[in-house]
Amino acid sequence: MQTYDNARMKTRKKIIDAFWSQYKTKSIEKITVKSITDECQIHRATFYLHYQDVYAVLEEIEDILINSLNQVKMEYFETSNDLNNYAKALLKIFEDNGEYIHYLVVENKQPVFAMKYKKKLKDQFPNVFRPKVDDSKTNLAIDMTLSALVEMFIQWADTGVFSADEMIRMAKGFMINGIFHTLLNDFDIEPRIDLRSDQYKPILEK
Repeated sequence: MQTYDNARMKTRKKIIDAFWSQYKTKSIEKITVKSITDECQIHRATFYLHYQDVYAVLEEIEDILINSLNQVKMEYFETSNDLNNYAKALLKIFEDNGEYIHYLVVENKQPVFAMKYKKKLKDQFPNVFRPKVDDSKTNLAIDMTLSALVEMFIQWADTGVFSADEMIRMAKGFMINGIFHTLLNDFDIEPRIDLRSDQYKPILEK
Protein backbone atom coordinates (compact mmCIF):
# COMPACT_ATOMS: atom_id res chain seq x y z
CA MET A 1 0.00 0.00 0.00
CA GLN A 2 2.78 2.43 0.90
CA THR A 3 4.59 1.62 -2.35
CA TYR A 4 1.40 2.42 -4.29
CA ASP A 5 0.92 5.70 -2.41
CA ASN A 6 4.52 6.70 -3.06
CA ALA A 7 4.17 5.96 -6.78
CA ARG A 8 0.91 7.88 -6.90
CA MET A 9 2.42 10.93 -5.22
CA LYS A 10 5.46 10.74 -7.51
CA THR A 11 3.22 10.74 -10.60
CA ARG A 12 1.14 13.65 -9.32
CA LYS A 13 4.31 15.64 -8.65
CA LYS A 14 5.54 14.96 -12.20
CA ILE A 15 2.24 16.24 -13.57
CA ILE A 16 2.31 19.34 -11.36
CA ASP A 17 5.92 20.08 -12.30
CA ALA A 18 5.21 19.70 -16.01
CA PHE A 19 2.13 21.89 -15.76
CA TRP A 20 4.00 24.53 -13.78
CA SER A 21 6.94 24.72 -16.16
CA GLN A 22 4.49 25.70 -18.90
CA TYR A 23 2.25 27.88 -16.77
CA LYS A 24 5.14 30.22 -15.94
CA THR A 25 5.47 31.24 -19.58
CA LYS A 26 1.93 31.03 -20.99
CA SER A 27 -1.70 31.26 -20.00
CA ILE A 28 -3.54 28.22 -18.74
CA GLU A 29 -5.81 28.32 -21.81
CA LYS A 30 -2.79 27.39 -23.94
CA ILE A 31 -1.77 24.41 -21.79
CA THR A 32 -3.16 21.07 -22.87
CA VAL A 33 -3.26 17.63 -21.33
CA LYS A 34 -1.15 16.42 -24.26
CA SER A 35 1.56 19.00 -23.66
CA ILE A 36 1.74 17.92 -20.02
CA THR A 37 1.79 14.19 -20.72
CA ASP A 38 4.41 14.67 -23.44
CA GLU A 39 6.63 16.61 -21.05
CA CYS A 40 6.44 14.15 -18.18
CA GLN A 41 6.24 11.13 -20.50
CA ILE A 42 3.08 9.49 -19.23
CA HIS A 43 -0.07 8.29 -20.99
CA ARG A 44 -3.16 10.49 -21.17
CA ALA A 45 -5.06 7.81 -19.27
CA THR A 46 -2.58 8.15 -16.42
CA PHE A 47 -3.19 11.89 -16.28
CA TYR A 48 -6.95 11.36 -16.05
CA LEU A 49 -6.50 8.93 -13.20
CA HIS A 50 -5.24 11.90 -11.16
CA TYR A 51 -6.85 15.02 -12.60
CA GLN A 52 -9.99 15.90 -14.50
CA ASP A 53 -8.28 18.58 -16.59
CA VAL A 54 -5.44 21.13 -16.47
CA TYR A 55 -7.52 23.45 -14.30
CA ALA A 56 -7.65 20.77 -11.62
CA VAL A 57 -3.83 20.77 -11.50
CA LEU A 58 -3.84 24.51 -10.88
CA GLU A 59 -6.49 24.10 -8.20
CA GLU A 60 -4.26 21.62 -6.38
CA ILE A 61 -1.38 24.10 -6.39
CA GLU A 62 -3.72 26.78 -5.04
CA ASP A 63 -4.92 24.39 -2.31
CA ILE A 64 -1.31 23.73 -1.32
CA LEU A 65 -0.74 27.45 -0.84
CA ILE A 66 -3.95 28.05 1.10
CA ASN A 67 -3.49 25.02 3.36
CA SER A 68 0.12 25.95 4.12
CA LEU A 69 -1.08 29.12 5.85
CA ASN A 70 -2.77 27.01 8.52
CA GLN A 71 0.72 26.27 9.82
CA VAL A 72 1.13 29.85 11.03
CA LYS A 73 -2.22 30.22 12.76
CA MET A 74 -1.86 32.32 15.94
CA GLU A 75 -4.79 33.91 17.75
CA TYR A 76 -2.89 36.93 19.02
CA PHE A 77 0.54 38.27 19.96
CA GLU A 78 1.32 38.38 23.66
CA THR A 79 4.97 39.37 23.42
CA SER A 80 7.34 40.93 20.93
CA ASN A 81 8.91 37.50 20.48
CA ASP A 82 5.59 36.20 19.13
CA LEU A 83 5.93 38.53 16.15
CA ASN A 84 9.47 37.23 15.54
CA ASN A 85 8.28 33.62 15.57
CA TYR A 86 5.30 34.41 13.35
CA ALA A 87 7.40 36.21 10.73
CA LYS A 88 9.98 33.43 10.63
CA ALA A 89 7.28 30.76 10.26
CA LEU A 90 5.74 32.81 7.47
CA LEU A 91 9.11 33.17 5.77
CA LYS A 92 9.56 29.38 5.83
CA ILE A 93 6.23 28.94 4.03
CA PHE A 94 7.14 31.58 1.47
CA GLU A 95 10.52 29.96 0.90
CA ASP A 96 8.92 26.54 0.36
CA ASN A 97 6.31 27.91 -2.06
CA GLY A 98 8.05 31.03 -3.33
CA GLU A 99 7.71 30.41 -7.05
CA TYR A 100 4.02 29.56 -6.78
CA ILE A 101 3.37 32.70 -4.72
CA HIS A 102 5.37 34.86 -7.12
CA TYR A 103 3.38 33.94 -10.21
CA LEU A 104 -0.07 33.42 -8.69
CA VAL A 105 -0.08 36.24 -6.13
CA VAL A 106 2.66 38.79 -6.85
CA GLU A 107 2.46 38.64 -10.65
CA ASN A 108 -1.32 38.28 -10.28
CA LYS A 109 -1.71 35.60 -12.95
CA GLN A 110 -4.80 34.43 -11.09
CA PRO A 111 -6.43 37.62 -9.71
CA VAL A 112 -9.29 35.80 -7.96
CA PHE A 113 -6.89 33.44 -6.22
CA ALA A 114 -4.52 36.29 -5.35
CA MET A 115 -7.37 38.04 -3.53
CA LYS A 116 -8.35 34.80 -1.79
CA TYR A 117 -4.77 34.15 -0.68
CA LYS A 118 -4.30 37.66 0.69
CA LYS A 119 -7.62 37.47 2.54
CA LYS A 120 -6.64 34.12 4.05
CA LEU A 121 -3.29 35.54 5.12
CA LYS A 122 -4.99 38.60 6.58
CA ASP A 123 -7.54 36.44 8.43
CA GLN A 124 -4.69 34.33 9.79
CA PHE A 125 -2.82 37.38 11.02
CA PRO A 126 -2.79 37.40 14.82
CA ASN A 127 -4.85 39.97 16.67
CA VAL A 128 -2.51 42.90 17.33
CA PHE A 129 -5.17 45.51 18.05
CA ARG A 130 -7.49 46.21 20.98
CA PRO A 131 -10.21 48.49 19.60
CA LYS A 132 -12.07 50.53 22.22
CA VAL A 133 -15.18 50.63 20.06
CA ASP A 134 -16.67 48.17 17.59
CA ASP A 135 -18.07 50.05 14.63
CA SER A 136 -17.69 50.17 10.86
CA LYS A 137 -14.95 52.85 10.83
CA THR A 138 -12.84 51.10 13.45
CA ASN A 139 -13.16 47.72 11.75
CA LEU A 140 -12.34 49.19 8.33
CA ALA A 141 -9.28 50.99 9.73
CA ILE A 142 -8.01 47.70 11.19
CA ASP A 143 -8.78 45.84 7.96
CA MET A 144 -6.85 48.37 5.85
CA THR A 145 -3.89 48.25 8.24
CA LEU A 146 -3.77 44.45 8.12
CA SER A 147 -4.01 44.57 4.30
CA ALA A 148 -0.96 46.82 4.23
CA LEU A 149 0.96 44.45 6.53
CA VAL A 150 0.03 41.48 4.36
CA GLU A 151 1.34 43.26 1.25
CA MET A 152 4.55 44.06 3.13
CA PHE A 153 5.12 40.44 4.06
CA ILE A 154 4.38 39.17 0.55
CA GLN A 155 6.70 41.69 -1.13
CA TRP A 156 9.39 41.00 1.46
CA ALA A 157 9.26 37.25 0.92
CA ASP A 158 9.15 37.61 -2.86
CA THR A 159 12.13 39.93 -3.19
CA GLY A 160 14.40 38.60 -0.43
CA VAL A 161 15.97 42.05 -0.04
CA PHE A 162 15.51 42.22 3.72
CA SER A 163 16.45 39.56 6.25
CA ALA A 164 13.76 38.20 8.57
CA ASP A 165 15.12 40.30 11.44
CA GLU A 166 15.13 43.44 9.29
CA MET A 167 11.56 42.81 8.18
CA ILE A 168 10.42 42.24 11.75
CA ARG A 169 12.07 45.47 12.85
CA MET A 170 10.40 47.37 10.01
CA ALA A 171 6.96 45.91 10.77
CA LYS A 172 7.35 46.76 14.44
CA GLY A 173 8.50 50.26 13.56
CA PHE A 174 5.49 50.87 11.30
CA MET A 175 3.07 49.61 13.94
CA ILE A 176 4.65 51.28 16.97
CA ASN A 177 6.45 54.39 15.75
CA GLY A 178 4.65 55.10 12.47
CA ILE A 179 5.63 54.88 8.81
CA PHE A 180 7.42 58.21 8.39
CA HIS A 181 9.37 57.91 11.64
CA THR A 182 10.59 54.42 10.70
CA LEU A 183 11.52 55.37 7.13
CA LEU A 184 13.41 58.43 8.36
CA ASN A 185 15.32 56.70 11.13
CA ASP A 186 16.03 53.36 9.45
CA PHE A 187 16.41 54.40 5.81
CA ASP A 188 17.04 58.15 5.92
CA ILE A 189 13.94 58.73 3.79
CA GLU A 190 12.23 62.06 4.43
CA PRO A 191 8.61 62.86 3.51
CA ARG A 192 8.21 65.46 0.76
CA ILE A 193 5.74 67.41 2.88
CA ASP A 194 5.93 68.42 6.52
CA LEU A 195 3.01 66.51 7.95
CA ARG A 196 3.67 68.00 11.38
CA SER A 197 2.48 71.38 10.11
CA ASP A 198 -1.03 70.07 9.49
CA GLN A 199 -3.57 70.39 12.27
CA TYR A 200 -4.44 66.81 13.17
CA LYS A 201 -8.04 66.03 13.91
CA PRO A 202 -8.98 62.49 14.93
CA ILE A 203 -11.22 60.68 12.47
CA LEU A 204 -13.18 59.19 15.34
CA GLU A 205 -14.36 61.75 17.86
CA LYS A 206 -13.52 60.98 21.47
